[in-house]
Amino acid sequence: MNIGSSPSQASPSFTGSIDMQRTAFQMQQTLTGPDGEATRTIMVDAVEVNIHIDGEFARRVLQNSMADQLNAAFAAAGMDTTVDSQLQSVTNFSPQATAQRVVNFSTSFFGSFKQNHADEAGQSQASDFAAMIKGAIEEGFASAQDILFGLGEISPDIQAGINETFELTMQGINSFLEQQAQEQGEAEDPTSIV
Repeated sequence: MNIGSSPSQASPSFTGSIDMQRTAFQMQQTLTGPDGEATRTIMVDAVEVNIHIDGEFARRVLQNSMADQLNAAFAAAGMDTTVDSQLQSVTNFSPQATAQRVVNFSTSFFGSFKQNHADEAGQSQASDFAAMIKGAIEEGFASAQDILFGLGEISPDIQAGINETFELTMQGINSFLEQQAQEQGEAEDPTSIV
């Protein structure tokens, strides 16, 4: 049995499959009491359920979980902003595209972070911001993994895609931090202005 929405041009399909197997069997129980022994037959009905989740659904759960964690991190940092439909309205769920969206979206709040932490030095601001969003992203990935494992088996291909998305996202945050360090160095070095 497949669950989820049917494919359309407007929204991607999020499906999983559920395999159910119903088994009925009999058990005999012998009871001993003051009146002697009595045997009774008990009918047992068991259902085994296996759930398999497809890749697009797994990525959507991952993105939703990261959005929750980013919202919490932004609120904790005193930033009046939330994750909006930007992450929800995309159709390319490749690890590269997903990681790029996460990096672009999360780093777009650096200006707000700097305003709320104006008392910190420039590179300290960038380092603290990168640590905050990395923490939120790590929590988001962990939360999404827990949700997906709770729903059923994740195929090795899907797990590899999740792992690749995480690694690319962390590389993107590191690149952002390196870019900020370079820009900060250029701003402090008057000889670098040509």
